[in-house]
Amino acid sequence: MPDVDQKIPAIVGGVIVGLLSSIPSLLPSIPIVRHGTCCCCLWALLGGAVAAKMLIDRSPEPLTNRDGAWIGLLAGLIGGGIFFVILTPTVIWQMDSALLMLSNDQRIPPDIQVVYERMLHSPALKNLVSVVGVFVGSLILLGFTVLGGLLGVTLFEKRRDQSPPAQYPPNYPPQSGPYGGGPGGGQGGWPSA
Repeated sequence: MPDVDQKIPAIVGGVIVGLLSSIPSLLPSIPIVRHGTCCCCLWALLGGAVAAKMLIDRSPEPLTNRDGAWIGLLAGLIGGGIFFVILTPTVIWQMDSALLMLSNDQRIPPDIQVVYERMLHSPALKNLVSVVGVFVGSLILLGFTVLGGLLGVTLFEKRRDQSPPAQYPPNYPPQSGPYGGGPGGGQGGWPSA
């Protein structure tokens, strides 16, 4: 990866992922945010692509897909952490009402309803299921953010087809020497006799 500061793109991408993915649980009445979460983790893809675009803009060299995956991974770790910290208390707090609703739903088979009722009366199991569920959600966001970083490099990196500038020695072209190139001399090649 080019020697570029990756902190700012990773943080911006991670904040996009973490906050926008958490909002539907906190404010379920906002339809655009809720639909964005349902559409294949759109916010995670967006956060990874934004991080890749910011890194492309800062880099003097073309980025590769590996660079896009790396910045997506960094943004995903930050975004998954934000998602986990925000959502875990919310899920634990809402777990009682969700389990009560599921245990009384007549469409669910009775043996599954019994499991929900047991979970409802076991605080340790409720908390464990909540934490594990949010952690799995964070890992899914991480994966989609890596895909977003790859997508960002594919969409925004336009310098791929450019060949790197040739590396010449510091004193190129020679001013004098046995092969010409000096004032009035030849253009190189064999020395004149």
